[in-house]
Amino acid sequence: MVNFQKVDKQLKMLDNYLSILSQLSNINHNEFINDPRNYGSAERFLQLAIETTLNIGNHIISIYNFEAPKDYSDIFIILGNHGVLPKDFAKELTNMARFRNRLVHIYWEIDTSRVYTIIQTKLKDFEDFKKYILAFLA
Repeated sequence: MVNFQKVDKQLKMLDNYLSILSQLSNINHNEFINDPRNYGSAERFLQLAIETTLNIGNHIISIYNFEAPKDYSDIFIILGNHGVLPKDFAKELTNMARFRNRLVHIYWEIDTSRVYTIIQTKLKDFEDFKKYILAFLA
């Protein structure tokens, strides 16, 4: 059975991370990439936001006894294959999982301009993820 309290807590955490990322997205590009407090914060909160979506996805996969993911990208693909997320959207989210791996494992090679572009253009993906999760659980 879905632990709605756990999912709700995760979604509230995601809202908090997105709020911070949204504030950081309002900083101009030069100020963002030249201040490690800005891009460092964005990297960390982006990682946390991605981790939150993965945790929610893993919980749904586990509860509904879907096949086990082989890696983080698989979480979104499995959710797409089972109608939790639209398949095209799920495939797009695999880039998010891959970027999470870069943030965690190859952090010294992160391009701060790319982080800036992501927070400028991809925060809506998190909102869409929430919408699909809540619709599936309703």
